[in-house]
Amino acid sequence: MNDYNIVNTPSYGNVRYIEIGAKEGEVVLFVNGGGAGYNGVHAFRWLADHGFRLISINRPGYYDMPLKETEGFEDHAAIYFEVMQRLGVTDSIHVFGLSMGGLSALYYAKNHPTQSLVLWSAITGKYIVNEKSANSSLGKLVLSNRGKGIISWLLKKSAHYFPKLTIKEFLKTEADLTNEEKENIANEIVKNPEDLKEFKIFIQSMTPMSKLYDGMMDEVKKATHLKSVDWSTIDCPTFAVHSKVDIDVPISHAKRLQETINNIQIKYVKAAGHFVWWGKEGREVKEATKDFLKEHRIINNKTFSS
Repeated sequence: MNDYNIVNTPSYGNVRYIEIGAKEGEVVLFVNGGGAGYNGVHAFRWLADHGFRLISINRPGYYDMPLKETEGFEDHAAIYFEVMQRLGVTDSIHVFGLSMGGLSALYYAKNHPTQSLVLWSAITGKYIVNEKSANSSLGKLVLSNRGKGIISWLLKKSAHYFPKLTIKEFLKTEADLTNEEKENIANEIVKNPEDLKEFKIFIQSMTPMSKLYDGMMDEVKKATHLKSVDWSTIDCPTFAVHSKVDIDVPISHAKRLQETINNIQIKYVKAAGHFVWWGKEGREVKEATKDFLKEHRIINNKTFSS
């Protein structure tokens, strides 16, 4: 989780990044969600296993990257582009945005050459924190600025020793599901070694919270005050997944994409609410995402169907 590289960019100085997968593989720029580190890309090794080269880049306010009030989601896209230029990735790339990272991914596709765009549970415009989520036990822990060291330690221990209970707590915060449905999804994850491993990596990417908090809160603040956005100039093939029982990011965020991006496919699921990649239906989401990216691979600068 701590094995990262640093690249020096012209405008933003030193920027951390992680890459996994084959060097010769087509590049997927992985844009993590808010409150989670760029190292969460390790939970997406299933894409690397299918020949893609995943690159995940740190954002302002996370770890050692300075936070500037004047920088927003469009600046995230500019940071990513400069890192890609330094890495010699000059052709169109695939962009994969998750949750709060959806805004940064959308700005990248709007401003820079993009072969295809994937969005999971993406925030796509003005965002208001759901009071139910914020006032849940987990929400209060994550959003509080107190005791981040002990909270991080407890969260990691809980995921290690009591994964099922920890999963259900996340579902309680992020999904409008019955207790039976939460129980079933938690059982599906803990009984599948790969799913459980990915969940623990996800938890690792949320710690230490003290190194992520400023970036997360800055993004929430800026998304709350975001003015109208126009994604109609995005013309690359786009695949979005959104859950009908997501209580964190309303379905209106997906509808906005449907209304403004012409070349888009949207998959509406129930899954695990905001965590559309968890459980049985989540595995179907991952399979559909993999197929979409393969369909839009570049061979000799031409799109082809695999």
